[in-house]
Amino acid sequence: MTPLRSVIGRIRALPAGRADALLAVVLLAEGAAEVVFASRLDPGRMAIALALLTVEAVALAFRRRAPLVAVVVVFGLMPVFQSFGRELMDHVAGPMFWLLLAAYTLGAHTEGRRLWAGVAVASAFVVLGTAVEPYDDDAVSYLTSLCVFVAAPVLFGQALRNRTRLNHALHAKAERAERERADAADAAALGERTRIAGELHDVVAHALSAMTVQASAARRMAERHPERAEAAFSVVETTGREALTELRRLLGVLRREDEELALAPQPSLAHISSLVQRARGGGLRVELRMDGEPVALPAGVDLTAYRLIQEALRRARDAGSAGRATVEIGYEPAAVRIEVTDDGLAEGRRLLGLRERVEVYGGELLAAAPDGGGWRVAARLPVGASA
Repeated sequence: MTPLRSVIGRIRALPAGRADALLAVVLLAEGAAEVVFASRLDPGRMAIALALLTVEAVALAFRRRAPLVAVVVVFGLMPVFQSFGRELMDHVAGPMFWLLLAAYTLGAHTEGRRLWAGVAVASAFVVLGTAVEPYDDDAVSYLTSLCVFVAAPVLFGQALRNRTRLNHALHAKAERAERERADAADAAALGERTRIAGELHDVVAHALSAMTVQASAARRMAERHPERAEAAFSVVETTGREALTELRRLLGVLRREDEELALAPQPSLAHISSLVQRARGGGLRVELRMDGEPVALPAGVDLTAYRLIQEALRRARDAGSAGRATVEIGYEPAAVRIEVTDDGLAEGRRLLGLRERVEVYGGELLAAAPDGGGWRVAARLPVGASA
């Protein structure tokens, strides 16, 4: 059971283009096997049927990129297949399910005029195919064909599309609520720090005033009344100790967060494994690759490289559609290369000032969607004299 789940997980992690191409190859193999081994066609007509199946499979390989084209090709060839007669239609069933896949893709990935245009084209070819097929059909047969091959899969695709939109909207709303809670907590902490700073000012001002008065009195009484001067100096000492104790206590409250940050390790490529583990814990399958021998980098370059990987992984995880990512770190004699690729969508991939940070150190940054889909962030940061 575990190997099967592993295979399913790998298939789901494939980019959309590769997954569609793999599905098209599998469907073509199954359909060709039916035509070759089950149909009663002569060699010439069998070759034509295999060629048409190949054309449909190519269209299905681009079904999510061009759903309307897939519908036109798959449904358009339906009457052609049905014109082959019982020698083909009585023995081949697999390619009929390609109609359901094309119609579902139309409902799941289009809307508006393109959706209605696809439905109209599919309905017209279904009616034409039902008319030319070698069976006796009545009005119920036409209606059933339209419902099974067009209406049902399109509505199912639309339902899943709306559900996905709802999930994304709820996810975005939850993120906004979390940010608002964090902002409220920060505002409350800032207000408390302001109040404590006011108290600190009052305590220190009162103590300094008392110490100033006592020290002035002790100076005047030092020669005439040494014993009273000694008592005044004792009051100054006690007041100063109490003020220092209170000052340390209040500063401990004010600087608690800063001390925790000071004790935390400085972000560095030396801790990139921990960052990858945290990303994996968030549900993103991350693969880490190292090229070259790791070397000590300047602190600013090291921190910039770490922040770049951190932001790229966070954006991939927040995109929602990314299932896997690859982090590549290459050490060169005069530079360090960073590349983060994932299979998520390109929406919402702002780098929040990292481009300016990379340029400060004389580096280059590229963020774009590669040809195979997904998202890619690549940077080269010079070190040493080249910087």
